[in-house]
Amino acid sequence: MTLAAVDKTKALYGLLWTKEDVVEPPKEYHYNKMQEVIPEKIVRGRWGIDAGSGCGYDTHLMAKDNPSVKIISMDISDGVYTNLKLNRNLSNVYVVRGSVLDIPFKEGVFDFAYSFGVLHHTPNPQKGVSEINRILKKESPAFLYLYEDHSENPVKYAAVKIINLLRGITTRISPKILYILSLISSPFIFIFFSCPAKVLSIFKSTKKIAEKIPFNFGTSLFSLRGDLYDRFGAPIEYRYSRREVYDMLNKYSLFNINITRLKATAGWVVWGYKK
Repeated sequence: MTLAAVDKTKALYGLLWTKEDVVEPPKEYHYNKMQEVIPEKIVRGRWGIDAGSGCGYDTHLMAKDNPSVKIISMDISDGVYTNLKLNRNLSNVYVVRGSVLDIPFKEGVFDFAYSFGVLHHTPNPQKGVSEINRILKKESPAFLYLYEDHSENPVKYAAVKIINLLRGITTRISPKILYILSLISSPFIFIFFSCPAKVLSIFKSTKKIAEKIPFNFGTSLFSLRGDLYDRFGAPIEYRYSRREVYDMLNKYSLFNINITRLKATAGWVVWGYKK
């Protein structure tokens, strides 16, 4: 069952990343949102790794802004082929196909590790944290993004429960059909959730209400297609409370652990250092 789920995960994201338009990479992506809430520089030293890099958008932005830092861009899916095209002109990017649960590098070689939205879609997120910790040099940081369970937000917590019920059906749909359905659904979700949230966020008295609305981060009619595809298609999905995130990093001997959230969206931004 687990192997089948892993294979389906690879196919799901392989389709998503190969559909991305790499002619004009985004000026900002997840890396920028992470850096916005992390009060220290993510990219540092001589060698870093983007573990679960998808089509390589974050790698591109990190490498372009830090030409003296060599970055391994690793993913398990066919996104590596899109990644190669996107980063072909950056001499400090090295694209590798591999799993975050079995990273093909020896112990203690990286000055930083970055992984956005990957570990919670693996069958063993704890093993992923252990692997990331293993390849880091002593006192080097890991910067991670993990799904939260929204136990602190009753509205989103209820929404997650409803989505999980629907996932029993949607995870059985073929990736191609699911992508089309996500594309069609995106404008409706944007209009009924993102737009009201944007209006409410303008006023101080209603800003907190806006933060509780699901899909409050949409920016345009079709901007939510990837999020919907991810939310309803991923066969494996773990979510964590703040305490569970801390305990997972602490278990694998990371110290000075910090936890916060992205400014515009939910999810845990967590970082810590290898002892």
